[in-house]
Amino acid sequence: MRRRSFIIERHEFQVQGDWVGQVFTGVLTLLVGCSGSGKSTGFESLLYPLGLNSGKIMHAVRSCTQVRLVFRVGDTRWQATRPAVHRGGYVSFENLSDPALGEVRRPVARGRGGEQSASEFVMELLGIPILGSGAGRVGLAEVERWMALRQSTIATAYLGGGSDAVRRLTGRVLLGLHDEHIDGLQQRFQEAKSAHSQAKASAAAMRAARREAGLPGPMDLEATEQLWKQEHAAAAERAKQAQAELSRHQRHVAELDKQRDQARSAHQSARRHTGAVEERLRQALRHEGRLEGRLEGLRQRASVPQHCPQCIQVLQADGLPDDHCRVCKQKDALHAQRLADQAALLAAAEESLTSARQACGRLETELARAKETEDTARETVRAAEQVIGDFTRSTLDPCRAAALTHEKEAAHLAGRLEQLQERIKEVGILAALEAERDRLQEARDQAHQLWKEAEKKLATELKQLVEQWSRHFLARLRSVNPDVRHAHIDPETFLPHVDGLAFDDQAVAGGPQTLANLCAMLSLRDLARSVPTVLLPLFFMIDSPLSGLGGQGLDGQMAQRLMEQLADAAAVADADGTPMQIIAAVNDPLARPLTGVREIRLDRSSRYIPAQLDAETT
Repeated sequence: MRRRSFIIERHEFQVQGDWVGQVFTGVLTLLVGCSGSGKSTGFESLLYPLGLNSGKIMHAVRSCTQVRLVFRVGDTRWQATRPAVHRGGYVSFENLSDPALGEVRRPVARGRGGEQSASEFVMELLGIPILGSGAGRVGLAEVERWMALRQSTIATAYLGGGSDAVRRLTGRVLLGLHDEHIDGLQQRFQEAKSAHSQAKASAAAMRAARREAGLPGPMDLEATEQLWKQEHAAAAERAKQAQAELSRHQRHVAELDKQRDQARSAHQSARRHTGAVEERLRQALRHEGRLEGRLEGLRQRASVPQHCPQCIQVLQADGLPDDHCRVCKQKDALHAQRLADQAALLAAAEESLTSARQACGRLETELARAKETEDTARETVRAAEQVIGDFTRSTLDPCRAAALTHEKEAAHLAGRLEQLQERIKEVGILAALEAERDRLQEARDQAHQLWKEAEKKLATELKQLVEQWSRHFLARLRSVNPDVRHAHIDPETFLPHVDGLAFDDQAVAGGPQTLANLCAMLSLRDLARSVPTVLLPLFFMIDSPLSGLGGQGLDGQMAQRLMEQLADAAAVADADGTPMQIIAAVNDPLARPLTGVREIRLDRSSRYIPAQLDAETT
């Protein structure tokens, strides 16, 4: 088929494990029953299995386990099953025409990762593109307003209410005029408009903040920057020269330190030499003492009289010659030799003592020179330290302080310059923002021009389609109410106008608005039969189509003619045989039979959901 039709075959409910429900045959099905028979229960939940949450789901439906809908889109039969306990979860779609394709599960709410929702899947089946974004997005919930009129709004609000913008976009999509190209142009314009507004607001906010803070302008900032750069350069040069001078003085101090270290090394060497000479002198003096003692012993032994070797008594040598022994009183033949030997020992001891004393004298002289050398080295170290201290206090420290002062000054000027450059950078950012604002304004204007050109090109076709729709609308209204003189559909808002009055001005509520709602939708389907590009499925649901109309007199006549119009609309197929299905809920049976109309009689004992008590009223 050239157009995707939408036909409901069965509406079923799982009650305690069993599937029960209603079967729809014929082009016009009437749910007939008094209040409390469950008509609205069935009506509100009829499209619920497709993933919609726009209707009021009654307690009788929520008490079931699942709800199932068997329907046809074109030549393909589908089955949609959805949990009835809550409005979330998944909808299971099965292709009954080709079971081999398997089950398709889609979440009621669109997945976080962009997973297609159940209603988006149905839109894809119907061949209706999902266009727009945010609050102006056209999805199945928006299309459903053009497919179903509810009891609560049929006599008070056109297509159940909603904003003019959403109704306008949805109508254009269903008329086949608002395609992906135009939607893309519109989206690009909206994005460019939003981007320009943000850039404009950012630039204005920054300019206002600078003005409130009393910050200077770009020219003043540039002049100040040049002056401060010169001041910073001069301070940096002074700091550089001071640092160079400080480095030169530090090198001189390093040389003085080297000389002091050399003097210290010479002083330590002199101290070690002095210590060595002192040690040698001590050893020479000890040797001299030993020699003096030996010589004294030799002298004492030569001068002390002989003693008895037994009793140690002094031997009496009276009258004995010197060459006689004092013990045996005999002549000593070796007496002269012993005297000579003793004299030789004394002479040798005296000579050794003299030599030792001379050595001590030489060492004392050497020690005196070593101490003098040590004192000289000590004085050299002291003088070197004095030179270093004097130079440090008189030259190095002032130079170091000057270098620190110049560096601090340069750092201060650098920080001040940095802050100035931040302000200059802010000016640059402001200039960039303003340039970006101007660029985005140009992009916005270009996007708007492209969109307007596309809209202008579309205006002629839209006008022609709406004129055809208006002709069908006037014909449908006059078939119900011959007193209607003029009627048309507004091409901007798609609101119906009857005899010069817009929809909301026709009545507070009641029959005139009900007729306008019904005839506008019936005439739109008349247009769909003749114009292949119209995407609205030939399917229509009406809860209480006679709302606001009485059963007697002129109201009764209009009510009868309205039901005839519904039967006529459902009976007429388009040129290629695409059928139209209408499902309506009324309180009373038809006064007389109409061709192609099937009535499903309901009452409080035989409700819409079979085998389940339903305490709710319709």
